[in-house]
Amino acid sequence: MKLRRHRWIASLIFGLTFAALTGGTHKGIAAATQPALFPSGTRPSGYKLGLLATACWLGGVWSDAEGAPPATWRDRDEQRCRDLVASVWGRFDQARYVQLRENEESAVGDLLAKIRATEPAASREHTVSLFRDVAAAAHEGMLARRAADRVKIDYDADAVEAKLTGDERTAAKVLAQHDALERLIVPDGAMADRRLLGLLLSLDRIEMARGLPKQLKLYAVGHMLTTVFDTPPPPATSLNPTITPPPGTWLAYLSGVAARAGHPVSESPALTHKIRETLAWTGVGAGFAERIRRETANLPNAAVPELSRVGTSVAARLETERATAEAMSKPRAQAGATK
Repeated sequence: MKLRRHRWIASLIFGLTFAALTGGTHKGIAAATQPALFPSGTRPSGYKLGLLATACWLGGVWSDAEGAPPATWRDRDEQRCRDLVASVWGRFDQARYVQLRENEESAVGDLLAKIRATEPAASREHTVSLFRDVAAAAHEGMLARRAADRVKIDYDADAVEAKLTGDERTAAKVLAQHDALERLIVPDGAMADRRLLGLLLSLDRIEMARGLPKQLKLYAVGHMLTTVFDTPPPPATSLNPTITPPPGTWLAYLSGVAARAGHPVSESPALTHKIRETLAWTGVGAGFAERIRRETANLPNAAVPELSRVGTSVAARLETERATAEAMSKPRAQAGATK
């Protein structure tokens, strides 16, 4: 069984998008190394066990938040997942390791039972419900990523878009599934930890949209962005998995979301299509950063320091990406305005 791909959320969401502006150079911005969020050999219980499971499913964002060198992220990710197995079943077992990374129902059931058995009664129902939904959203995202990856194997973004293959039609259906994710990011008055975890999982949807045909990008992120930013959904005419949307549809939609998030894209005619798309992506990212910081500031004590450090790290990276895009596009925009 193929293991789910590692998800370097904080480092990859916008990194490749910046190639058009930076010549492909992308440096980490993590601060000096801090103590590991989950040191090797850790055996947490209750709420902290749920966070360890989340760290296993999300991958390198946790190592990035620690300030660890990128070359060590894969090993750290694997170690957290191994520690998760030992924390749930008392010892490491390779088959259960695979089952947990794959979000298999029986393994998740054992995880939730362990959380329930070790969480104080006062917070037990909230904690079990939270991590049940996190597990469901992570599983939903895993299926979406696999479908997207199958499409990307054969898709050439620089070629003329052809009619979709069977894999691409299937991907449209899978990418459109956001029910579990919505349970984390929708509820009014929801706890900050629930919403923050939903935002982090939403960023993974943005990362997986890179490299997809434009019509599939809309399936991958449209519903989620509508939920997060209360923005109009993609045009109904563009949601046809067998037809490439008219030129400019994707950029217009993404720019509209960025504007709704409070970070509109410059209308300067001097900006190329790629620069405008980068500004739109990073504008959306800046909107996420603001929401992440708001939720991070209101986390319950049980989520500190692990989730608070992750939220702060991801927000800082998204803010830096936005500032870099604006700084590098500003001279071109100004030059266009003076002509």
